[in-house]
Amino acid sequence: MRRVLAVVVIIVGVAAAGTLHAQNQDVPVFPNLSFLSVDGTQRINLESLRGKPVLLTFWASWCGPCRQELPELQKLAGDLKSENLTLVTVNMDRTPAQGMQFLERYGIDVPVYLLSRNDIAQLGVQSLPTSVLIDREGRPAQIYEGYSPAVPGEIRRLVVAMKGGPGSSDK
Repeated sequence: MRRVLAVVVIIVGVAAAGTLHAQNQDVPVFPNLSFLSVDGTQRINLESLRGKPVLLTFWASWCGPCRQELPELQKLAGDLKSENLTLVTVNMDRTPAQGMQFLERYGIDVPVYLLSRNDIAQLGVQSLPTSVLIDREGRPAQIYEGYSPAVPGEIRRLVVAMKGGPGSSDK
């Protein structure tokens, strides 16, 4: 499981033909990671979010592209609330206070979690921002490394295409 994210990228790329639902049937479920809220008061795991699309984003306050992307992802999560999109951001700053100061300064309101360095290393996250869109069944639908202004639109399209998955009333 050392380079899970790299393997997932290859699997998702190979599965690119066909519909979104058909693509992901052969893709393994994303590891059930456990996240601690930045204030230490809440713990969630990915399995508890099954039935909802999840956007897992790794970012840091010193990362210029992250500074561009986070406000866009905040807006996207608000726009896709009716689709039950859950945004989980993982702060990669040396200290969580650095990330929180950045968010406060720029008025960005996103859920911020911490993940163990071991889990981050096992996922193979090597560049920021890195985002993983996880479908309603817990499988990675798409992985985005780096920033592109086209990413929020692509995520929107994929999340809307996920209707009818587990936990959805649109079956």
